[in-house]
Amino acid sequence: MTNRPIAKFQEFPAEISLFEQESEKGPWLNAHVSKIYKEGEDYKRTNNFNRNDLLKLHTLVPQAIERMQSWELEQRQARSQSDSRDIDSLKERARTRRTARGQSQNHEETP
Repeated sequence: MTNRPIAKFQEFPAEISLFEQESEKGPWLNAHVSKIYKEGEDYKRTNNFNRNDLLKLHTLVPQAIERMQSWELEQRQARSQSDSRDIDSLKERARTRRTARGQSQNHEETP
């Protein structure tokens, strides 16, 4: 994954990172679940978990779900506001056209 996570939930060594994805259908979030471990001097990640790791993940999952739900709500609200602005813009253009049409008809009626 090349982009930075929008949120991270950690209880060492378990971690859940949320990444925003984009497609033609719009944005969504993916959760990347991993465990950090040290091998020699290097830190590495794995997707293998023991019982204790799973217990830690069990506490992180509700937090990640809550963040995903609030992100989805924010996205819906932003789309709704954008749609509202688009509708207002269309209404304004229609009003302008009606006004222009009305003025042009008034000029045609005068002798």
